[in-house]
Amino acid sequence: MLWIFVIGLALVCIGVLWVGMRRGQKVTGDAVAPDAALAFFRTQLEGIDRDVESGRMSPEEADAARAELAREVIRHEKETAAVRPGRSGRLVLMGTLPVVAAASIGLYALIGRADLPAQPLSERETFVPDAQISIEDAVARVEAQMVETPNDVRGWLVLAPIYMEQQRFDEAVAAWRRVLELEEPTPDRQTSLAEALAMANGGEPTEEATALLFEAAEADPTHVRSRFYLAGQMTQAEDYEEAVAMWQELLAIGTGEEAWIPTARQGLVAAQAGLQGTTLGDSEPDATMDVMIRGMVDGMAARLYQDGGSADEWMQLVRSRQQLDGDAAALEDVERGLAALEGQDRLALQTYAQDLGLNSEQ
Repeated sequence: MLWIFVIGLALVCIGVLWVGMRRGQKVTGDAVAPDAALAFFRTQLEGIDRDVESGRMSPEEADAARAELAREVIRHEKETAAVRPGRSGRLVLMGTLPVVAAASIGLYALIGRADLPAQPLSERETFVPDAQISIEDAVARVEAQMVETPNDVRGWLVLAPIYMEQQRFDEAVAAWRRVLELEEPTPDRQTSLAEALAMANGGEPTEEATALLFEAAEADPTHVRSRFYLAGQMTQAEDYEEAVAMWQELLAIGTGEEAWIPTARQGLVAAQAGLQGTTLGDSEPDATMDVMIRGMVDGMAARLYQDGGSADEWMQLVRSRQQLDGDAAALEDVERGLAALEGQDRLALQTYAQDLGLNSEQ
């Protein structure tokens, strides 16, 4: 189901988030696009509803169609957004990738208007809605719905990552707590609550957050995200003996071919140096953080190379790679993404790359 997709995205977003913490990001776009495009999106949603009612489309096909249309709405909203200033500070951009998926699902679940009269296809493009569709509107609608249905876990799964992006950390903590109360805890969700707790505490892990990470790591011996957090946390806390063990456990998960393996090895070297009393200089905490950043970005790249992904995921990878390794490395990811994507997704990535000064020959 699409709701599981929201949680799955969390596993690969941390590298991008850490990059945003250290350097900040600047998103640019054109001023305002015509309302007619948004009108078209809304009428297509209505058409999907009518197709289900008439039996021309199955519920499963409708879910997929709504999700794809919602992604187009989100992409349109991003392209027409005004320039926003960069953000900095520890853990500021936590949840960027899940926000896109969650907002998309929130949109298709809530902006459909079953109360509107049916319209012939020929009239759809002339329909103009009363107000623009925006992520903020979608969030407000989900929040209103959750007042009426507080036990609907799907709504909390939509809101939690959005609250993280909006820096509403206490609300993110509350949302993730509700998720864990309503359904059986999973390592991904426990780790997400740990992230929220740390952010609500100014970027520093709390005892509860650390306990959650240990629970996640113990529940799933192959859970990479929780182990990266724990290994980096132990290294920064100068608990080198525990850090060495954590890095070794993490390395034991892989086959040796994963993209994050070199980064984990660097983390192990740093922890071993601390254990032996060898100093790595005043920048050791930052160096440890860099290890974690690169590990998550490499992990995201490996997944996209093997399994593919959305245009938004490729954009996040390209931006992270540019900040970490420069234009040449980022351009390689652009070309990989263009080869994997088609249609509007391919065009969106190409336009994004050009905005970053990365011009591919594809």
